[in-house]
Amino acid sequence: MDVLSWVFSALLSIASVAWSIVWFLISGWVSTLLQIAVLIVAIYGIKYGWRRAPYEIWRRTQTFLRFFWNWIRAREPDQKPAAEGREVIREIRVREFGDINLSTAMSLLTLVGIAALGTQMGQ
Repeated sequence: MDVLSWVFSALLSIASVAWSIVWFLISGWVSTLLQIAVLIVAIYGIKYGWRRAPYEIWRRTQTFLRFFWNWIRAREPDQKPAAEGREVIREIRVREFGDINLSTAMSLLTLVGIAALGTQMGQ
């Protein structure tokens, strides 16, 4: 009988360690999901009031779950085999002098702003 209690204790301690590791790995997700749930409840509570909010949350959750379930069940369209023939190569337009992209424009705007602040601070 002593052996059975020792084996049961060992199995329980192993299960406890395994559960601790699993919980450590998913605890961040659980905390995040709970925070999102509390935020949603607060927003719906403010928007619809405490009487109507649970119904609206339930209704929107059902809509989302239906969408998610249909998305999971969806299948990729059957891929048709590529037609044998010439490969179409599209021409890529070469940038010309004066062409500027958004990143460059924002960098230049930042430099101009820093320079403007520098001249104001110097006065």
